[in-house]
Amino acid sequence: MNPSPLQALLALGEAMLAAGAEPYRTEEAIERAGAGFGCTQVHAFVTPPGLFITVQSAGALDTGVRRVRARALDVARIISLNALSRAAERGSLSPAECLQAIEGLQRRSTDYGAPLELLAGAVASAAYAWFIGAGGWEAALAALGGAFTVLLRRRAAARFAERFFNLAVAGFCVALLGLAAGVLWHLRSGLIVTGGLIVLVPGLAVSGVLRDLLAGDLLSAGAGGLEAATSAAALAAGAALAVGLGLGMGWAR
Repeated sequence: MNPSPLQALLALGEAMLAAGAEPYRTEEAIERAGAGFGCTQVHAFVTPPGLFITVQSAGALDTGVRRVRARALDVARIISLNALSRAAERGSLSPAECLQAIEGLQRRSTDYGAPLELLAGAVASAAYAWFIGAGGWEAALAALGGAFTVLLRRRAAARFAERFFNLAVAGFCVALLGLAAGVLWHLRSGLIVTGGLIVLVPGLAVSGVLRDLLAGDLLSAGAGGLEAATSAAALAAGAALAVGLGLGMGWAR
């Protein structure tokens, strides 16, 4: 039995959200693909936790819902899925072919590997620490903190509560590293902590929230903004706990 256009559109939207695509980009991809599948109307309502799609084809309305629980940023996959939607818009893909392509993308790993990701995190953290005025040793310790935060992010689970805990642990450990460096070697702890945690700051999420606000998508902006604020709060809570511990032990004044 050939899949319906709605099945292909639901799979496309779910895959894009799971790869970290913004709601507006997901809606645009769904509408493009739906037009290519011959749907006379496509109504997509996308939020970070899930999506609703209603299509009209041959005079009949059909509606589907998908809940997306696991999300992680994968830019390469987003680009590939967006290309699929444009190919469908041109009429180059049928719903069945679109589903097969999505399944193939999901089976294909886009992981760059732990060594390269750890190196990238370390370089990014060291570069940012140097940019805000860190010296050589301070940048080196920021790089160590950045590699550790990337390692925690790779191990992050799909459920938000566990990701919140991982972010808090990252904030605590990097802040403790900075305080220890300040006590032992008289380095500037703030630069080390800031550089080590910069790779976990939800800057991309905040830019997406601003875009949703400007477009009038208040529900998506609210959900994305709350998630970004909670992630930042987790980092701050972990760092604050480390600072409190340092004050209690006389490491910080």
